[in-house]
Parts: sequence; C-alpha cells; structure tokens
Amino acid sequence: MGLINIRKIKILVIALVFVGLPFLASAAETINKFVAVVNDEVITQQDIDQLLAVLYAQYSQEFKGDELLQKMEHVKKDILNQIIEDKLVLSRAKELGIKVTESEIDERLDYIKKGFPSEEEFYKTLETQGVTMANLKDRYRDQIMMKKLVDYEVRSKISVLPSDVSAYYEKHRSDFREGDKYRVKNILIKAKDDVSIELVKVEINDIYKKLKEGGNFDELAKQYSQGPNAEKGGDMGYIEKGQMLEALDNAIFKLKPGEFSEPVKSEIGYHIFKVEDIQYGRQGSLEEAQKDIQMMLFQVKFKEKVNEWLSGLKKKAYICIK
Repeated sequence: MGLINIRKIKILVIALVFVGLPFLASAAETINKFVAVVNDEVITQQDIDQLLAVLYAQYSQEFKGDELLQKMEHVKKDILNQIIEDKLVLSRAKELGIKVTESEIDERLDYIKKGFPSEEEFYKTLETQGVTMANLKDRYRDQIMMKKLVDYEVRSKISVLPSDVSAYYEKHRSDFREGDKYRVKNILIKAKDDVSIELVKVEINDIYKKLKEGGNFDELAKQYSQGPNAEKGGDMGYIEKGQMLEALDNAIFKLKPGEFSEPVKSEIGYHIFKVEDIQYGRQGSLEEAQKDIQMMLFQVKFKEKVNEWLSGLKKKAYICIK
C-alpha cells in the first residue's frame, strides 16, 4: 500500500479515538467545563477540543493557510450538534441492548493494521499518539454498535422502487449521455505582457484574415503558431467540454466541422480554433445507469430518514446546553 493510503489510515486511527494535536495541548491544563448534558451523559469542552483536533488532522491534509482556518471556523459551528447526535445514537443502541462481538472489533483492527507497513509500525503509531489498545477497541465498539442501530432502525426500512429509478432516468437523460468529443486544431500567438498583447492582437487578426481568404489552417499553424502542436498543423486531438478554460470552450463548442473561430483572448495570448471532426456521445441506457441511480436515490432517502430519526431522538431526550 502506498504512502498516501498509509497516511489516510493513520489519520483514521486518530479520528477513531479522538486524539488531540499539539495546538490543543493547553486544553488539558484548563478547567474541563461541562458544555452540555444529553440524558445521563455529559459533554465537556475537552470532548469538543478533541474532535476538533481530529477534524484538523483530516482537513490539514487537503487545505492550507487561510483556507484551512476558514474550514475549521465552519466546522466549529456544528461540532456540538454532531457530538450530541453521537451521544443520542449511542444511548439508543445501549437502550436496545445491541451487542458487538470481539471478532467484529478484531476484524476492524485487522483492516486498519493492513494499512501499515508492519504490525510493529501500527503499534508504534499508537504509542506515539498516546493511544492504548483498550481506547481503540472501545471506540470501535461504539462505532460498530451505532452502525448496527442505524442499519436496524433506518437503513433496513428504505427501499428504492424500479419505478423510482426509471422516472429519475427519464427526467435526467442528459446526465447519462457521454460527452461529445471535438477534434480541434489551434493557432496560438503568445503575449509576454500587456504591451505585447496589442502587437499579438494585430498579428492574430492578420492570420484570421488569411484564413477568411481561404488560407490553409495547417500551413498557417506551422508557420505562425507558438503552441506545442504547431508542427502538426495545430492538431490538439479530441477534447471534451470542460477541459479548456470557459472562454476557449465557448469558442470551440459552437463550431461545426470545418469551421474556425474568431481570435479568442486568454491569459497567454490569442487563439484561433478549428473543429475538424465531432464524435457525438452515446446515450447510456437505463440498464447501464440503473445501479448508479439506485444508489444515489437510496443515499438521498437515507439522509432524509436519518435526519427525521435523529429529530425524533432529540424530542424524546433530555438535552441541556450550558
């Protein structure tokens, strides 16, 4: 398994046991005040800080600087509600007497261990993070218990009918059509700065005039273009909408085979495009799209039902936010 996957598995270990990061080290030195009470369970400031640390560890793999700070500020607004919901679900699972076997926990542990180069590296990571095997097993037990409850009370009661799938397909047929592919050629004249852009504009207009007078696109591309495909007559091969900048897409994808565009300005200079051929995308069948649609509709229903279910748990629970 590659380094990236190993890193993700290590973050998962951190997330499952709510281990803090250095920037939250001072939290242990402050008074661990009560933040909320859910039935007979207490949520403390430390609970919140530890979960924030987990999310920080995850987000810091994707975001940096101000963007990371903005993500964390957004998360802080919902963090208490997330912990309250976890407590409610766990409380309900215990109320119904949902059991988790040691073999189920060991299976989860084995999966995590496989993400490390060796078992020794796995235990070394736990040690450096200050996590005991008992901590890890307790967290896995809670997670498996919560998942079993959600499967029993929500997931098992959701169904997606074939009529739901076909109705969605008919309404969104274009979503299951493969994109058209355009074989494109281009002539590019680059501009180094704002001064040279005006000179480039004069040059590209002169080329455009030659094309309108019947000039051969391939020969003009070989003679004038500064693009990487100039020697091939500007041939870029087949492209799909979305691969180029929006302004360039707008110029290309309105052309018919054999047509060329007016000069188009971009950050690097001016372009003229010519469409040689169009391969029209094939419409995917209902049978091909069925599994994807079914999964998507199930997830939509699942999200709605989970929210309704959690709202019901909240109404029946004693929740006091300090």
